[in-house]
Amino acid sequence: MNKNIKRVLLILVLFIFTLLYFFGSNIFPGTLTIKRDLTLKEIEKFEKDVKAGVEVDINDYIVKDKNYDNIITKTNKKISNIISSGFKKIFKYLLKNIDI
Repeated sequence: MNKNIKRVLLILVLFIFTLLYFFGSNIFPGTLTIKRDLTLKEIEKFEKDVKAGVEVDINDYIVKDKNYDNIITKTNKKISNIISSGFKKIFKYLLKNIDI
């Protein structure tokens, strides 16, 4: 490959990675915040029930995670894994063969 093409590909891949890294990093903390808020609500509910003298059971206060797996999500996960392995191979190739 031409050095200019390799350089442009490397810059493009790094740019895409940077975008995904910064914009994708807000997804997981957002779900953790939602889980924390649900847990805080359950703790407040537990404290109110204890103060009121209501009989408490741990199963009433555990927030159960919903399972949203279906054929579409499983297929998307497989596609994501294929793309991820492809990017790994591309990065290995570029890092071995590029001369900057």
